[in-house]
Amino acid sequence: MRGFLRLGRKHPFLVAAFVLAVALSIFLAGRIVLRAVYWAQHAELSVEGWMTPGYVARSWGVEPRALAEAAGLPVPEKGKPLTIDQIAAARGVPVAEVIAEVEAAIAMLHARDGAGPEP
Repeated sequence: MRGFLRLGRKHPFLVAAFVLAVALSIFLAGRIVLRAVYWAQHAELSVEGWMTPGYVARSWGVEPRALAEAAGLPVPEKGKPLTIDQIAAARGVPVAEVIAEVEAAIAMLHARDGAGPEP
């Protein structure tokens, strides 16, 4: 500990940069772990109206743009994703119809890529 304090007095900017780098590394590692745990617990959820196509795509392990194209969903504007409920309302169709299209698209994408179970 004394050596670190002595180094801190001799090279304060170097020690500050090191401490900052360690703190940033711990923060970023924590974010990675939290996201990994979250998506592990939310994998392959049943498609529901409150979900956005991007959420469904991440849950089922497919590319969001590929899912949108395969299901005929609108490409979301940056920062303004629509929920499946909103997409169904805009089309004037029941939510169950859009959910069925999304599930069929997921199955098609998994079959094409040869990965994962079907919804």
